[in-house]
Amino acid sequence: MLEFNATFLVSMISFIVFIIIMNAIFYKPIFKVINEREKYINDRYDDAKNSKDKAQKLLDEKDKRLNETLFEAKKIVSDRVNQANEEAKTKTDNAKTDSAKKIESAKKELLSEKQQIADALKNNVKTLAETISFKILGDNTEIENIDYELINKVLK
Repeated sequence: MLEFNATFLVSMISFIVFIIIMNAIFYKPIFKVINEREKYINDRYDDAKNSKDKAQKLLDEKDKRLNETLFEAKKIVSDRVNQANEEAKTKTDNAKTDSAKKIESAKKELLSEKQQIADALKNNVKTLAETISFKILGDNTEIENIDYELINKVLK
């Protein structure tokens, strides 16, 4: 059987004192450093996670803004193209209208000139016919009936 004597008690007390001293001198500072490092690592991990979340939110916001800007740019381009097409159509229509007016005016002017020339030609034909008859016949003859329809056909 085992005997418990004073040596055992002294050894036990000295071991307990050793553990208390080791705990006070060695283990508490080591646990303190371990806990501080663990807290530091956890804080940095939380910061990194928050930064990652913020970065993801910024990327999402950037994508959203980019899509909105792209949509607005397409809309602006589309509006400008439509506006340019409308302006071109308006200018084309105005040009057609102006050219139609100018053509109509030119036709009226040509008809007026044609009429003036026809009247002048009628007078000239009558005078020429009278002159020829005077030179051939020797008489001063006035010509009354001239076929103006024939002259108009020739002019056309």
